[in-house]
Amino acid sequence: MKLTKNHDKLIKSVHKKLLKKYSKKVKVWIVNGEIVRGLFFVDFTEGGHDKVYHFIPKKEVWIDNDIEPKEIKFIILHELHERALMSKGMKYNSAHLSSNKIEYYCRKHPSELNNKLKKEIQKNK
Repeated sequence: MKLTKNHDKLIKSVHKKLLKKYSKKVKVWIVNGEIVRGLFFVDFTEGGHDKVYHFIPKKEVWIDNDIEPKEIKFIILHELHERALMSKGMKYNSAHLSSNKIEYYCRKHPSELNNKLKKEIQKNK
């Protein structure tokens, strides 16, 4: 589905909060997941980015507002890692598997989460 007429207006209705701490060259947004599922993709859950979903503006990562606050950093890590790999040409399935691994690792070693996030923020262009 290509929404061209009111795309900018729709995106503004989806964006809820820019997470400045995690946004450098790529902007990380908390979005209204219910609107995303209603307008763009019924199976949108947790998060996504422009390298997977055509409806997400370039250089954006979206995090569903239905995510528990304690989960947000893990989902950001997953999405930024996946996006960085796909930006280098890796196919989605391989990038997603790698992202699952780093997310799982950080869930088992939460003290390393912030350092891993900083590295992924720097990798995304």
